[in-house]
Amino acid sequence: MEDLDVGNDFAPDDWDDDDQGDADVQQPRRRKNYLTLWEKKDIVEEAYAAPQRVKATARKYGVQPKQIRRWRINANALTGLPHYPEPRTVEERGVIKKAKENVTLHKGRSSKLSPEHQDHIIEYYEQLRERGIPVSSQTLAIELLRVAPEFNDVDVSVIRRRVLRVMKNVYVTHRSITHKAQNIRYQQPVINDFVTYVQRQIVAGKYDADLILNVDETNIDFDETSGKTLAGIGTRSVSGKINGHSGRATVVLCCAMSGEKLPAFVIWKGVANGRIARECRGPQYPHNNIKYAVQPKGWLDSATYKQWVREVVLPYTDGRDAYLIQDSFSVHAKEENVIVLQHGGVEVEFIPSGYTAVLQVLDKGVHRSFKHFYRENCINWLTQQQLPNAKPTRILVARWIRDAWERVTAVSIVNTWNSIPLHPFEPE
Repeated sequence: MEDLDVGNDFAPDDWDDDDQGDADVQQPRRRKNYLTLWEKKDIVEEAYAAPQRVKATARKYGVQPKQIRRWRINANALTGLPHYPEPRTVEERGVIKKAKENVTLHKGRSSKLSPEHQDHIIEYYEQLRERGIPVSSQTLAIELLRVAPEFNDVDVSVIRRRVLRVMKNVYVTHRSITHKAQNIRYQQPVINDFVTYVQRQIVAGKYDADLILNVDETNIDFDETSGKTLAGIGTRSVSGKINGHSGRATVVLCCAMSGEKLPAFVIWKGVANGRIARECRGPQYPHNNIKYAVQPKGWLDSATYKQWVREVVLPYTDGRDAYLIQDSFSVHAKEENVIVLQHGGVEVEFIPSGYTAVLQVLDKGVHRSFKHFYRENCINWLTQQQLPNAKPTRILVARWIRDAWERVTAVSIVNTWNSIPLHPFEPE
């Protein structure tokens, strides 16, 4: 039977039999060995000041050794303040990592599920994850109940714990989803068919590398502050400053297989012939390698798409036949917009739905670099501001967009095209 803690609690014989007053009235006697939090801390420090001192210290103060051990474990309660370990150095982390690699970890007691049932839930988990479907211990427990009716009398929570123990033995546990997509399982025949067809079209049309184009849109926020920062280990709250601007714009980017970049096409939120539209035509805005348009929602519609064709694509192709690859966005696929491109000598090809992540150059390897450079410009500007509520202007954002697009290298664009893989026409 566990001994009673003689700290702040009353002992069971809390009443004195040798009362000096009325025999019918029992008086409570004072508590024995009452220890404050600070006294417990001093006892713990004395007990662990040298090896093999716990029992001797316990006899000295009339307490149990396990009480001292428990006080030491609950050291945070003794000080009343949270305690965080000192940050480890790189050398210390390396030593700890190496020590963990040399230690054989015990996987715990064996599972109560038969090997057949374990293999079934592991295989079921792998099938679902291959399709990208989120899987929980509840899902696997329900599947186990379906194939093993003998577990119907067992509580579901118990089955979940058994299933989770099996999954942890194969190094699988619950984790946060870091990437969400409509399609994460790509059929290789679909990819091969598209690449083969497009390559044949390139050869049949005899398109040079600088006339094979890819276009896509990306959203730009005026406040593009990073989501990560350096902070102290153990810090409860990590804060980050933002400029607080709620503005946004759409940037239409287009690049060629040769690495050439067409001017960035920025769509602001505004009305035609309004203040913003008039400002964009002014000399204070950068006009080298960048074009502007306005739309009530700041997004690409048929009018802005045709404007992009007139101001960006046709001046670049200059009457030469070109081949444009784009996704199946409704504005791209609209008949009137396709006709505008074809009248300008531009043949259009659409990427299969759900395959832009592996077949579209801008999605696969360009947008990320562009967004990274844009974010760098935003943070560099923020670090130089002295006013607490400074917000970037539209002219400043336009300069950030132009600079970020210019910093995307032709090498990265060409490497992304090669990774699909597509190649320009090469005459024999």
